[in-house]
Amino acid sequence: MGEGINRINEKINSFKKRYYLNLLIRGTIFTLSAILVYFIIASLLEYNLWLGRSVRFLIFASFFALVGWCVLHFLKEPLAWWIYRKGLGEEESAKLIGRFFPSIGDKLLNVIQLASSQQKSALLDAGISQKSYSFKDVSFETAIDLKENRRYLKYFVIPIFLILVLWIVNHGIFTQSTTRIVK
Repeated sequence: MGEGINRINEKINSFKKRYYLNLLIRGTIFTLSAILVYFIIASLLEYNLWLGRSVRFLIFASFFALVGWCVLHFLKEPLAWWIYRKGLGEEESAKLIGRFFPSIGDKLLNVIQLASSQQKSALLDAGISQKSYSFKDVSFETAIDLKENRRYLKYFVIPIFLILVLWIVNHGIFTQSTTRIVK
């Protein structure tokens, strides 16, 4: 039983790494996009309206609140897994993998549950070894396609493009207004 279930656990762990890497990439794109959009709006407001000291402080504090919210909302789950190894368990991972690979379905979940069973017997060991052998050609991490994150890049590219256009038109929009907000 040991070798078969160890092989499955390695495959599940590689799936988890890829799953959380995917969440980290997507969360980073969304976080940076939100920060850049906020930067553009705050800079334009300050540049055009010459806001008072208290409003500038509110804009400055809101920036840090936005960063905190983005980290908690978009990056909490992948960072918790990468730092503390808290996240998907074996059974939750097996259910996710089963959704991606219909041929595996509930078989993987059953093997995980059998392996965690308190009753040990030769028949149980043979069943686990046989089922784990049927998964040897399946690479679980291929269920996660990191290239899907390309569709979220538009949320990042649009603010970058706006910043470049505004910088070309008048770079003082960012330099002068940011200096006033920070001071």
